[in-house]
Amino acid sequence: MPSVLIIDDEHSIRESFVLILEDKYQLFLSASGEAALKIAADQKIDLAFLDIRMPGLDGLETLKRLKQIDPELEVIMVTAVNDVQKASEAVRFGARDYIVKPFDVEHITKLAEQLLRRKTLLQEGAEIQKSAGLSAAELVGQTEKIITAIDLIERLKPYQRVLITGEAGTEKLTTARLIHAQSPRADQPFKIFPLSPQLSLPHTKEIFFGSGRGESVLNLAAQAGIFEQVKAGTIFLDNLEALPSELFGAISSLHFARQGSTVEQPIQTRLLAGTKDEQSLSKEVYEFFSEAIIYLPPLRERPSDIPILIDHFINKYNRLYGKELRLNPRINEALGNYDWPGNVRQLENLIARLVLCASQVEPRHLPFDLLLEISEAAGRDFIEIFENDYIQNVFTLTGQDRGKTAKWLEIKPQVLDSILPK
Repeated sequence: MPSVLIIDDEHSIRESFVLILEDKYQLFLSASGEAALKIAADQKIDLAFLDIRMPGLDGLETLKRLKQIDPELEVIMVTAVNDVQKASEAVRFGARDYIVKPFDVEHITKLAEQLLRRKTLLQEGAEIQKSAGLSAAELVGQTEKIITAIDLIERLKPYQRVLITGEAGTEKLTTARLIHAQSPRADQPFKIFPLSPQLSLPHTKEIFFGSGRGESVLNLAAQAGIFEQVKAGTIFLDNLEALPSELFGAISSLHFARQGSTVEQPIQTRLLAGTKDEQSLSKEVYEFFSEAIIYLPPLRERPSDIPILIDHFINKYNRLYGKELRLNPRINEALGNYDWPGNVRQLENLIARLVLCASQVEPRHLPFDLLLEISEAAGRDFIEIFENDYIQNVFTLTGQDRGKTAKWLEIKPQVLDSILPK
């Protein structure tokens, strides 16, 4: 059963979500951002409904930290109509969508079903891709900066520790997979571990180093950590800036002992590390992991690669899901004029959603923040269409009451005459 986390400081809102969703999903409730982070660190959450205005840790900051804990977590922002602009800003930080209070029960139900179905399809698609031999990692593009990165990967075989730097969404994981696949360790295990400040140090140490003194039936609590499991393979540590100093001390010694044991074992594993901000690393951490460094440019520094990536991802997901989606030139132009703050990951996620959910892409299928940010020449008509759709939705939510609709939108009722039916 999929798990859904409800984060809202109002008890009545949390109870409303329970009444709507409890029959279909395992629910976790949180009255604050701080408590939500602990739940997300301890439980596997598939979808979160997150209030944008909360005391203490607000919705945007909670969203950022939730995505650090689990980049695959789907988040829907819950907002009042006068905070819609802030909710659209949340899309930049990884929110999938937003709903406006007072919300519609049917809309929440459908939105949850669609996002969780999409997530399941993507996971199943990844398995199909893997079993069909289509999962080979690759960096796509023809600009000088990305070609430099691709060429460098082939020269990294002699290095035991490689630092991969780049903004969120710049394919650090893809690069790590490529480095592993092109190394003599390619037939050994490859393990990913996203570091997070929310993970407790004792728990993280146990994950890395294991616990217990042995493996006999007399010590059933004995557990091998990542280093023992991977052995001579490769570990990719993402978010290196969150590496605890105590954990670094053990790793940098290239020896470790299980928790509760004094027997040391050598670290044979190749260490790849990813960071969004190498300036935040201590001198010792930077020097240890940077035997070799590879830099991945943000998408705004390689705009001519955007059309190539769009075609690549459309072909990938068309093949994967048996679709034949093609984008018309106006949509292509809109995507090409966007600066993609979430970089390649954001672009791929959008294309995957479009292929899954639309037989023909219309402006209403594009995220609100994308419509706002694209150039006026490409986006003026799109924004007008979106605004009209939004007004129609508010009109429906208010029971087709023009006065309530105008008040909710904070506009004069006369403005509605050219948009709403007579």
